[in-house]
Amino acid sequence: MPTPIRWIIGRGLLGSAIERGRPDTPFSAPIDWFSPSATVSSLDAGVDAFLRLAGDREWEIYWSAGRGVTSTPREIMMREAEVFESFLELAAERLPRDGRGSFFLGSSVGGAYAGNPSPPFTELTPTAPLSAYGEAKLRMENALTASIAATGRRAFIARVTNLYGPGQDMAKGQGLISAIVGGYVTGRPVSVYVSLDTLRDYIFVEDCGRVVSAAMERVRTEPPGTVVTKIVGSMRALSIGALLGEIGRLRRRPAPLILGQGDARGQSLDLRVRSVVWPDLDALVSTTLPEGLGIVYQAQLLSHMVNGR
Repeated sequence: MPTPIRWIIGRGLLGSAIERGRPDTPFSAPIDWFSPSATVSSLDAGVDAFLRLAGDREWEIYWSAGRGVTSTPREIMMREAEVFESFLELAAERLPRDGRGSFFLGSSVGGAYAGNPSPPFTELTPTAPLSAYGEAKLRMENALTASIAATGRRAFIARVTNLYGPGQDMAKGQGLISAIVGGYVTGRPVSVYVSLDTLRDYIFVEDCGRVVSAAMERVRTEPPGTVVTKIVGSMRALSIGALLGEIGRLRRRPAPLILGQGDARGQSLDLRVRSVVWPDLDALVSTTLPEGLGIVYQAQLLSHMVNGR
């Protein structure tokens, strides 16, 4: 099949990895994230430009944008969801409904299942959000599902576990691995505000990007109106205590920590997962934890040497 033209909205950790997942150059449009109205206006212009460029080609739109975390206030999270819904309305009105289009939405395992007491979670597990972050992610999933049903397009929704890798935006207040590694690089202590018994599934960003790219290629072969939701992770749970032990072993000294400082709202003690949807794609997750930690450390060390922070 010809390679579709791609529009990746949100070029953070995940969006950048998705871009690197294929050799083609994605379409790019300037997005003004200053306010919801400014964002929708720039997305409006982007849809028109994307449509002109796509012509008669197959097309894909990836939504990996968003700055919310589990402790983000409800009004901010709901605004993020509203912006996405407005974008879907624009796309439904402007883009052709001839079966050539596919959408991707980056969602969250923690957002979807944090309130469910029965891990390991699969795609068949009832969702139970504990925070406005989770509610907003599920609202976006539902909006995309409704849009696909109405337009006859296709979509892949990735409920991603704990994503990590070089270049993570630490201003968002998430990314435990990057924060701990940063403590080694800078010597500044890191706050850990959940129990060291907390279980999480960590997936290296390049592995996640490979799974998403393969899933988007596959969903194009599904019937029009199909939405596939898959948990994307390593399928290996690790406690925070074990993670600290592994990083300490690799760096040959304990991590500089401050325990019990911060906001733990919306957090679950146990987020073990097991995907039952397209499980063969899980073989694309191949980066070991020591390999991933080494890559993050080298990237942060280089940034610290160049930028002094």
